Amino acid sequence: MIRSTLIALDNSPSSKIALDMAISFCQRYAANNENRIDCIHLSGVAVVDIPGIKTPTSLPIGAGAYKKHRDETLISEAKERAEEILRTFEARCNEAKIPHTSIRSEGLPYEQIEHHALRHDVILIGRDTNFHYETSEDVGATVRKLLVDNARPVIVYPQKLPDNHRVVIAYDGSATAAHALQMWTLLEIRSPQTEIHVVSISDQESKAMPRLEEAAQFLKFHGLSAQLHYVPKERRVVEMLAEKVLELSPRMVVLGAYGRGGFKETLFGSSTNKMLETANCPLFLYK
Repeated sequence: MIRSTLIALDNSPSSKIALDMAISFCQRYAANNENRIDCIHLSGVAVVDIPGIKTPTSLPIGAGAYKKHRDETLISEAKERAEEILRTFEARCNEAKIPHTSIRSEGLPYEQIEHHALRHDVILIGRDTNFHYETSEDVGATVRKLLVDNARPVIVYPQKLPDNHRVVIAYDGSATAAHALQMWTLLEIRSPQTEIHVVSISDQESKAMPRLEEAAQFLKFHGLSAQLHYVPKERRVVEMLAEKVLELSPRMVVLGAYGRGGFKETLFGSSTNKMLETANCPLFLYK
């Protein structure tokens, strides 16, 4: 059961979606728990990427003073934008009566998030979050690094959300897929209307069906039912998973974060990029 959430804040559209969803989730969770709005603590972190701003660059002779002045100006502007973002975060939380903490942080964004995440159950971050405090259509470098080495599940939000209650769980029986399934289930980040679809892709149905059935049995122990989907493997797993996700158009996809073979090839490298860049729904990622 979730008790605390860390949300990464910047000006990106997907970061704003993440905040909308965090507040909505806190309110929905309270409604299901005797209207106790204090059930979940929401922390917002705005990081000023000073190492990124001060990254050495090739300069003509005598331009050192100019770069120093430029860096100081950029840092000052970044701090002002971070403060503005945190003020908005605080106002939204106060309006919704959600207990919250604003975190002002300086350093490499992914390192700062990892550090603060150790006090929380889950990380929420927009797909294009880079802490440059400007919009971008690219998957943020901070997001990629968080997926490599982080102790908490990460929910990555796109710029828009599907308007339904479907969740797709990618399951191949691996340890990472089992961890993701368990963590998503235990955190209870779902609504009573959630419609669960478990997908297994394999070149042999005799391998996929037992995997689907074990996932269904696990969910059943938690009072949840699921629709099971065996997908014959005809091409790369990540391509077929992307097609199935497009077909079902879920509100969230649950994935194991990394490994070897099966769905484990879904994340990192080119496969990671494909799921992060093509999925038009949040991704729940855990290893």
